[in-house]
Amino acid sequence: MARMTTLQIRQLDYMNEASRKAGGIGSRLDEIEYGSVPNPDAGTIEALSVMSYVITPALQTAVYVHAATLLTTGVQTISTAITNPDVPRILTVKGNDGNVTGNVVFTGTDFDDNALTETIALSGTSEVVGTKAFKTVTSYTIPVYAVAGTETVSVGVGVKVGLPVAIPGIASVLAHNFDGAVDSGTVTTGGTLPTSIYAVAGTMDGAKEVQLIFIA
Repeated sequence: MARMTTLQIRQLDYMNEASRKAGGIGSRLDEIEYGSVPNPDAGTIEALSVMSYVITPALQTAVYVHAATLLTTGVQTISTAITNPDVPRILTVKGNDGNVTGNVVFTGTDFDDNALTETIALSGTSEVVGTKAFKTVTSYTIPVYAVAGTETVSVGVGVKVGLPVAIPGIASVLAHNFDGAVDSGTVTTGGTLPTSIYAVAGTMDGAKEVQLIFIA
């Protein structure tokens, strides 16, 4: 456009008091058009994406991934009859009596189909939860027995679900809801994809929605 005259600029500047206090509409238009707007001394501005992740996780059970398997005299690799988690989520291991100890070593993939491994130590009849969200379980190993013919290990899923992106800090999570209401669950920000997880406070049943809103 043709450049305004000094008079036109002044007239725009003094149209109202608000314009004058803001530095003048006319002056700002002239600066924007002809490149005299000063650059900021410091700081940056960048666009961010806000994501809403909605899932309906199934009920947490200790046998979701695999039913109880009898321990033997040697380490076993289990790669059949495995049910993958319904959504990326943490795994659990559980023995059937107090003598069950040793490691269960998992191999599978994370939310983005990257290779993922985790070792979870058994602790008798306690259900021990992992710290990484698995999308799939390719195989896992179970230890030897302490007492022959009696000990078993089952593999399940927990109440913690994986997030679709790595979350560097808690401030990145804007809201978490369950079944249409605010949920009091806990976000774990590991800075990596498999360890960025959310522990749902409500009871998941495969129908109730979990919604996480966060900055990606």
